[in-house]
Amino acid sequence: DLDWSPVAEGIIRLRPENQHEVLRSVIKKYKGESSPIFPGTMFDFINRNCRPVQDADRVGLVYGAFDLLSGLLDVHDDQPPPVKLPKDDPARLATVLERAFLYCIAWGVGGLLDSEDRAKLDAWLRGVDNTCMPVCGESETIYEYFLNEDGDWTIWRPPKWVYPNTDKLDFANLLVPTMDSTRAIFLIETIHKQRRAPLMVGEPGTAKTSTALMFFDTLPIETMLRKQVNFSSATQPRAYMDAIEADLEKRGGKNFGPPPGKRMTVFIDDISMPEINKWGDQITNEMVRILLEQSGFPFLDKDRRGDWKVVDDLQYMAGMGKPGGGKNDIPNRLKRQFFKFNMVLPSIVSINDIYGQMLNGRFPKSEFDQELMAVVQKLTKSTIKLWDLLKAKMLPTPAKFHYIFNMRDLSRVFQGILLTPKSTIHMGGGILTSKDGDARIDKQPGDRILLKLWQHECNRVFGDKLTNNPDKNLYGKWLTEVTIEDFGEEVQEDCEANPAYMVSCLRDDVYDEDEVLIEKAPKIYELGGSLPQIRATALDFMEKHNVDNPQTPMTLVLFDDALKHLFRINRLLEMPRGSALLVGVGGSGKQSLTRLAAYISR
Repeated sequence: DLDWSPVAEGIIRLRPENQHEVLRSVIKKYKGESSPIFPGTMFDFINRNCRPVQDADRVGLVYGAFDLLSGLLDVHDDQPPPVKLPKDDPARLATVLERAFLYCIAWGVGGLLDSEDRAKLDAWLRGVDNTCMPVCGESETIYEYFLNEDGDWTIWRPPKWVYPNTDKLDFANLLVPTMDSTRAIFLIETIHKQRRAPLMVGEPGTAKTSTALMFFDTLPIETMLRKQVNFSSATQPRAYMDAIEADLEKRGGKNFGPPPGKRMTVFIDDISMPEINKWGDQITNEMVRILLEQSGFPFLDKDRRGDWKVVDDLQYMAGMGKPGGGKNDIPNRLKRQFFKFNMVLPSIVSINDIYGQMLNGRFPKSEFDQELMAVVQKLTKSTIKLWDLLKAKMLPTPAKFHYIFNMRDLSRVFQGILLTPKSTIHMGGGILTSKDGDARIDKQPGDRILLKLWQHECNRVFGDKLTNNPDKNLYGKWLTEVTIEDFGEEVQEDCEANPAYMVSCLRDDVYDEDEVLIEKAPKIYELGGSLPQIRATALDFMEKHNVDNPQTPMTLVLFDDALKHLFRINRLLEMPRGSALLVGVGGSGKQSLTRLAAYISR
């Protein structure tokens, strides 16, 4: 009932005395005062003009803003603060304090806004007083800036990423820092060092988990343990307790904790996933709240039920999807324990930078000709262009609920390109270029192979998700238009006349003179030739399967569609973290093709 003003005043009185009047004046200037009928000018603007991705109470947001202010200006765990306040210059002190306050209310109060609403809030703050706001470039806001040690505004720059010096790229575990992840890590560090809990909210593919893992890499291994707990709709309170207790040791009496001299940070991924029961409660998250709020939970053993187990030296952080559209929110009593901010989708510049760095690392200028490098420079923008068309036009419906094209789909296109070995390009298409007779394919220039590989991966990631011919035809039209626009009409005609079918099952096992297996065939992603050539390969594997498994032989008729489906499944099985949901009427070959694809993939 008192709203946020008394809370803010109480926190100000705990700050150093020389900050009191400055903080009171900037709060009155930017946030106003709350009353039973008015929430204050800033909250009133947000309520009328913006739509936060998650509902949050005003008191909790104000607490979060002051937590961020404390992290910027105060000493925690003997670490110097990121911003040093001048001691002997009251005017400079007031300026730096106002800048710090603006930064903290932008993230503490406006952190749950999306990109468009952040621009609105930035414009509103400048309308109140532009004196202490950062001088921004075009399409930049206060969210692209932070305060350096001297209290001056500085634009965020991600650390330079170095491409791993290896031919076989571990794409699934690749973490490339961006401006979004860099500033998110800074917010998490600032809150975490105060032993408070940050919560990342965002759509799928906004790098919540990747950001948490990158933050984990910054923690000292000697004193801080790391643990990730993944929630699902089936997660029960006992399962969560067991996951936490697995890393705890008894410290005496009813006290438990990590090994002596260490703390532990627990990252709870998809914290909003547990089921809501018929009374509207998320009982699993109530156990999470108890542990955060009271640093312990009750024993559940039958003979000690009701006794309290104290858990020391644990810290928490969490990630969750944006509520709405069938996705849960978390209880308000749990929500108030967190500093909450929205992980927005990376800008086009950031996306271009991420995959541009990867492609430039994979295809260095010293190893490839100018024609191929010209294709490399355009691939990222072309993929984003096609991805944007699909996001804007192919919208989810009840019958097409899976029509969601997020950052994960974009990354899968580049995953297929980057997992293709350089030898495929250098050999002009792969091992079939050195074969004789009907198995042989003609060598092709590297730039043409790369472009066909790109189209093949786009078809596998985007095209295979579509469920009817009109949608597939529309997607094919967009792919043709993007290819012609960026690479030329002649190139597109060649891609249509001689499409690429990429496979990874053309190499042979190596045997010695006694027919003993020395080495299994390597999985090299390369051109498989025409459909008749690929069919011959598939029939060879089916024959080998029947010899190895005489009890369950397969006699499949591999017509063109079945053949394409077979190698789609095979590609997914061989991709790191590959998965597929096969949808079709009974008897359409889902089980048989999967068995044969699994045999080919070993």
